[in-house]
Amino acid sequence: MITFSGYWKKSRLVLRLPVILFNSGARPRVITALRLVTTDKEGKKVVLECQSFRKTVDPTPDDMEDMAHAYAVPARQVVTKHAHFAVDSLPVFNQVGPTPFQVQALVDAGTRWRELGDVAVHVEIMHTPSYITYSNNPGVWPANLREDAARYRALVFGADALPMDANGESVR
Repeated sequence: MITFSGYWKKSRLVLRLPVILFNSGARPRVITALRLVTTDKEGKKVVLECQSFRKTVDPTPDDMEDMAHAYAVPARQVVTKHAHFAVDSLPVFNQVGPTPFQVQALVDAGTRWRELGDVAVHVEIMHTPSYITYSNNPGVWPANLREDAARYRALVFGADALPMDANGESVR
């Protein structure tokens, strides 16, 4: 994944990711729900539920496609959804490096979550409560992005999250 969007506030984390599903089988499959699962810094499970689908990764005022719903992935075809995932809490992740998320789905009439794949998202660079787009590629980040994000985390999380350098060392 090259691009994602989202925001992080004291009581809510939102991520919008392109979810690309390939059905290599001979029959259609139905995705009835999507979610992202990870663990926080203390090992607690964090689940971001898919709440809606958007027209693009880039957030704009009129980008709503539809609320989350079941959808078909036809046989031997690819379907891309720009999924809006959210959790109403303040998870604390590792401040250095990407956060690994597992993409899970309920498929067909199943009631058990299936693992569809893993994605590493650089949530540690999120630096504003505004819903904006980020590059997941560190090679194209502005020089001060990590420092801006560290300052923002310090505001959101308090003094325990004061700025850190690129190696995760405190700059106090």
